[in-house]
Amino acid sequence: MNDIYPNHREVYLEAIDKALEKGLAAKEVVCSITTGFRDIPSIRTAPGLNPYHASVADIGYGFDSVRGTIMRIQQGESISLAKDMLVFELDTLRISEKQLNPNFELAITGAKPDTFYLIEQSRYLNRQIAESIKEAIRLGKAFLGPEWKIIRTRIQNIQATPRL
Repeated sequence: MNDIYPNHREVYLEAIDKALEKGLAAKEVVCSITTGFRDIPSIRTAPGLNPYHASVADIGYGFDSVRGTIMRIQQGESISLAKDMLVFELDTLRISEKQLNPNFELAITGAKPDTFYLIEQSRYLNRQIAESIKEAIRLGKAFLGPEWKIIRTRIQNIQATPRL
């Protein structure tokens, strides 16, 4: 990544990190709520609860992964495939985000009215997570320009493996 102007690089990397930081805060609350869902009888045995919980965890790992790559780049570590890693990690977050809502809706099917507040709060936080991921990807695309599509095409075969 040394071929990119340092100031240009730092601005974009910092912006991507900030976008993910917002999503990470929402993910932490969602994770607590989903853990609490296991104590609610009408949700505890819902067929989508485990996949939903796994999707939330997957997004958390993805946030950590992208932020770790950004930190390594900012600290000057020489990573031969840094751009590939960044595209792979951001695009993998996109895939994880697509799994979040369907798994959530499956998990809350049949929930009782006394859980509606938690469900609406979770929906709101899930939207925040999705928005932060989309913003980070938009910034990644702006950062790398046409190179984004070239790299993404190259990494798609790796992502074809089922992840959950």
